[in-house]
Amino acid sequence: MNFEIRPIANTDEDWQRFWPVLEAAFGESSAEGESDEWRSNFEFDRSIAVFEGERIVGTGGAYSLELTLPGLTSVRVGGLTAISVLPTHRRRGILRSMIERHFQDVEARGEPLSVLHASESVIYGRYGYGAATWSSGFEIDTAHGAFADPPETAGRLRMLDADEAAKLVPAFYDRARHAQPGELSRGDQEWAIYFRDAQWHRHGASQHYDVIYEAPGGVVDGWVSYRIENHWDAGLADNVVRVRELQALTPAARAALWRFCFDLDLASSLQLRARPLDEPLRWLLADPRRLRVTETADDLWVRLLDLPTALEARRYATEDRLVLEVVDQLRPANHGRFALEGGPGGATCRRTQEDPDLRLDVAELGAAYLGGIRFTNLAAAGQVLERTPGALHRADLLFSTTPTPWCTTGF
Repeated sequence: MNFEIRPIANTDEDWQRFWPVLEAAFGESSAEGESDEWRSNFEFDRSIAVFEGERIVGTGGAYSLELTLPGLTSVRVGGLTAISVLPTHRRRGILRSMIERHFQDVEARGEPLSVLHASESVIYGRYGYGAATWSSGFEIDTAHGAFADPPETAGRLRMLDADEAAKLVPAFYDRARHAQPGELSRGDQEWAIYFRDAQWHRHGASQHYDVIYEAPGGVVDGWVSYRIENHWDAGLADNVVRVRELQALTPAARAALWRFCFDLDLASSLQLRARPLDEPLRWLLADPRRLRVTETADDLWVRLLDLPTALEARRYATEDRLVLEVVDQLRPANHGRFALEGGPGGATCRRTQEDPDLRLDVAELGAAYLGGIRFTNLAAAGQVLERTPGALHRADLLFSTTPTPWCTTGF
């Protein structure tokens, strides 16, 4: 490759060369101010720019994040972002070189994992990433929002103004994400973007509204963020409530916030985005069939770069010991056999020469890492080989977690 890879500086000159490559690669024209918003939240010391002479032909970067793991421990991760290559420069090894540069950066910072959201799901498995969390979109008419047996909700709901939301919502989210495997930290600048709520985020709907549920005593136990898509048909209101986020730490908070959404005036339907596959709302409803799945998609992809450290960072549902034979063509330190001994109180992971219980690629281990993807399912697709009878079932039990891993944080 006759290219140079280096970071860019936070200067107008470098950014005005960097941003248009992203636009061209994704075929998008950004709104006025959108580029500046991205720039405000970009970690320039983790940027990746591929130069052909003085022209940038490939882009990338990373966010410094914290990921909640099964057992509600957490680990620092590098969040790969802004990956693009000019259409004229595809198939020249640029993407592979940027991924390698990112891996080196993550390893140098002592982060045992890289994570990403994939624009194309066919790309990242070859680099050792596995799709570890999935989510669904749902839709339901408000007329079918009756609850079967709602829990008591002794607290109160409050709609927040901008100043109060900026004080209460980030603090609540930080509590909620520590209770949810698969969730990621959000920085101050990301919250500033959320509260600024620029027009290009709305896609034809209203500004966002923030409502919290306060338990008796004033503790915030739930939060919903929603927009209204305004429709009128021959003088009759037909609004759509777009539920952007709904996080709850108790059944009472969850029930109260969903009841609020269903009871909004002038609305005929709710659209739920990026919800967990086992969405609890279904089991609140008197007629759960009315909650229609509109899409299911992968969310957070996980790549183990320091395999022993990553496996020791999380907790396990049962006490067991497994020998994993891992195939990793890009990282020799991860390639080979590892004895994992884990339980609810902690884990150890060491190289071994013992016969393996399971054989799998590092991408499949990344998919199963957060406990949302079962080894038996991967084996049914031929992606995991069972060497010791019963090892698949034991691995499923060992890696399982409650609640199901779920990620709402894009980057």
